[in-house]
Formats: sequence, C-alpha cells, structure tokens
Amino acid sequence: MDYSGKIICFPEIRVSVLSEKDGVALISIPSMGKEFRLIFKAIPWITRSSNMIGMAATAAAINYALFTRDLYLDFPISDTDLEFIKESIRINNTEVFVNRLCRRRYEFFRKEFLPEEKDITENNAEGVTQIHSTIMHDDRAVASFGNGVAVLSSGGKESLLSHGIFMEMKENPVAFFFNESGGHWRAAKDSYHDFISRGYESFRIWSNVDRFYNFMNRLMHILDPRAFKWADDYPVQLFTFPVYLLSFLPAVQKYGIGNIIMGNEFDDPNEMPPYRGIKHFYGIYDQSVTFQKRFTKYMKDKGYVCDLWSPIYNIYGSVVEDILANRYHDHYLLQRSCHSCHFDHERNIVPCGVCSKCIGVRMFIEYAGANPGEIFYPEENPIELARKEKLKLDPEELDFLMDGLEKGEFQKTSHITGIHILKGENAPFSMIPDRFRKGIRNILEEYSSGYWAHDGKAWGPTDPLALL
Repeated sequence: MDYSGKIICFPEIRVSVLSEKDGVALISIPSMGKEFRLIFKAIPWITRSSNMIGMAATAAAINYALFTRDLYLDFPISDTDLEFIKESIRINNTEVFVNRLCRRRYEFFRKEFLPEEKDITENNAEGVTQIHSTIMHDDRAVASFGNGVAVLSSGGKESLLSHGIFMEMKENPVAFFFNESGGHWRAAKDSYHDFISRGYESFRIWSNVDRFYNFMNRLMHILDPRAFKWADDYPVQLFTFPVYLLSFLPAVQKYGIGNIIMGNEFDDPNEMPPYRGIKHFYGIYDQSVTFQKRFTKYMKDKGYVCDLWSPIYNIYGSVVEDILANRYHDHYLLQRSCHSCHFDHERNIVPCGVCSKCIGVRMFIEYAGANPGEIFYPEENPIELARKEKLKLDPEELDFLMDGLEKGEFQKTSHITGIHILKGENAPFSMIPDRFRKGIRNILEEYSSGYWAHDGKAWGPTDPLALL
C-alpha cells in the first residue's frame, strides 16, 4: 500500500443539509455507521440557503480531507464553490501533511503512520481526495452591496485592536463572533458581553464545530490520544477560519458589509522556506494574505461585493500589543489570548498563564509596558517559562523579545518594531483599501520605528517615498 492509502481513515464522508431555518448540516461516514449533526445557529436569526450552510459544513470537513478518499456533497453547489473546495483541499492537505506529519511540534500521530523519507513527496502531500457532487447551484441569484465593516471578533489582541481602530475611525464595525460550544468561547465571552452592553453592533453564530472536530479525531485510528492531554495545539485542524467566514456570509447581506476584517498580524515570509521542496504556509494558510485574496475572489465570484483584509498585516505582535494596551485600554482589559481560559473563584474568566500562547502574550505585554495583572496574568518576568516552551513566534521576534527581557530594555530601532513593506508592494499599506488607508497609517506610525523593506538578505530601514 502506498503512503496516501496507508493514512486513509475515512473511505467516504458525506455532507448534506438538514435544516435551512436552523442551520443544521449532517456529516456522515457510512462505512463506520457514524454521523454528526453540525449546527450553525445565527443570533439574531437570518435567512440562509442550503448552499451556504453546506459550504460552512464542508469547510469543517476539509480539515480531514488528507485522510479521506471520497467526499460527497449532497447539497446545491456552484462551479465557483467547487473550484474553491478543490483548491482548499489541495492546499490544506499539504498544510496538514507538512505541519502535522513531517514538521511535528507534538507527536499527535502514531509512529507507524508517520512518513518515511521516500514518502515525503508533493503527491502524498496533496492526498488522494476525490470530490463528488451532482446538485448544481446558480450563484447569479446572490448579490450584495454595502460599505459597512465587520470585524471577526474574539478575545485575541489582534481582533480587539482591529475593532478599536475602526471604532476610532467612526466606522461603527459589526462584531462577528463565532461561538464554539466548548471552552474556547470563554476567550471571547467577555468581549461579546462588553460589546453588547456598550451597544456595539454584534452578530453571533453558535456552533458545535469544536465537538465535531473531537468527534472526528476520536475516529482516527492513526492518532495517538495520549498527546492530546498536554498539547496546546490542534492535532489535525488547520482550516478553521474558512468555517467562520462561510457561516458569516449571509450576514454580509443583512448588514451591508463591504469589508470583512481579520486580525492577521505580520508573519515574515522570509522565514517560510519550502519543506523538502514542498511549498506550504507553516500551518497558517487561512491567516495569510494569500488566503485573504483568494477568499475575496471567492466572495466576488459568488456575488458578494466584499473584501477580506487585515489592517495590521504589516506589524508584529509586539507592536499590536503596544497599541492595544496603550491606545485602546478598555479593549485591552477584554483580552483573553488563551485556548484554556477558566473561571477563577470570583467567576472571572482568566487565562491558564502557562501555555505557549499565554507565555507569548506575557512577553508582548512586557514590551508594551502594560500591567499583566489587569488581564489576570502573573506579574513575574516570563523569561524562565519562555526558555522551556516551544513558542509559536517568528524566530526573529522571539530573539528580540528574549533579548529585551534579559537586558530589561527593548531595542526600539528594530524591524520587529517597524512597519513592513512586503514584496510586491509599491507603497506602504497598499493592501488596505484607499478609504481606510490614511486613518490606519496614522495610528500605526505612532507606535512604530518607521518603515522596513527586505533586500533579499535582511530587513533594513527604508524611505516609503522612494517606492513611489
């Protein structure tokens, strides 16, 4: 048996829609006699089609496509949908193959199912998934026009900063919250209720997709559940943001949204070389500029006049935290950047304080000169924890933060503290629509060390006027 066949766990997965009104899809695995009712409940209620519910459910299933031979879509789809699904499966299969089976941070998979040297090929990375669909749908019936802004919202620093920026710019953004049914919602719960209490426009999808992931993981005989108990990462799922975005698309029409904002901060593309010749996105495809452009195209092909983008794509997390803590302090107080938040004895939602995400945030807070105790983090220097943990930070940013913590002072004239001009950009902030560019630029410039460009070897200061 070849390697692709060896890791197949699901000979067949079928996706169908049970209720448009309630937003319920059915994902079934006939060979195992298993099925899962996947729910996307809209609060407040809005009209949705089988196509959109089915697409959101399919995005959830795509997380497992590398381990699936045949994917049947038993709901109406269009050529646009089919093209997007095929491309998403190819890219996500590669992401899972490289970042879960080859470049492993945790040993989620049983050793006998890991690839040998000869198995690390582009064909094996792309998998053998076949898509089957017979019910065609006409996208020309979909049309939306609007200038409104929606921010994908949570308790993370990036989404809170993004919301704060657009509030300052008086754009009255709609906060789109995705309410997972388990503990992950705790990270966003304070933000959601605070926004509601302040009268900020908010829309929420309640979903049990987190339970679906657990359901699927338990069915995979190639996973080693012993690793789940202490890991602070997902064993398989790397395609999560498309589930949120597709479930929100009907709300784009309801609220007249022309801009969906993701809080994607800077990830240095120069730190992302191919793996054994296989191009990949280091597990963050759905948070990349490439994905934003692709999903924007998908929306426009569907008839939604809407762009997906980030206002902070060119700054590191250190600068994000600095702006959030010192410019939008009320939003900073809502920050819960931890997947293991819990209630303390006073019923406050608090971070665990020891996972890699928490340690990284504590380092950012030190850089910002903020008070970690205000958001329930311990106040001691996090450097000892940082030395012991594998942090998911850009190597240069990690070195910058560690150096600053050890010396007790951060170097403020580093590209880590600057605004980056990406390859292909002919002007700063060129990936931001004209209407918003000046306002965002003025805010970010106050907290940065100027503009930086890459010369093919290293990042260096640059005059943005020289690019014009």
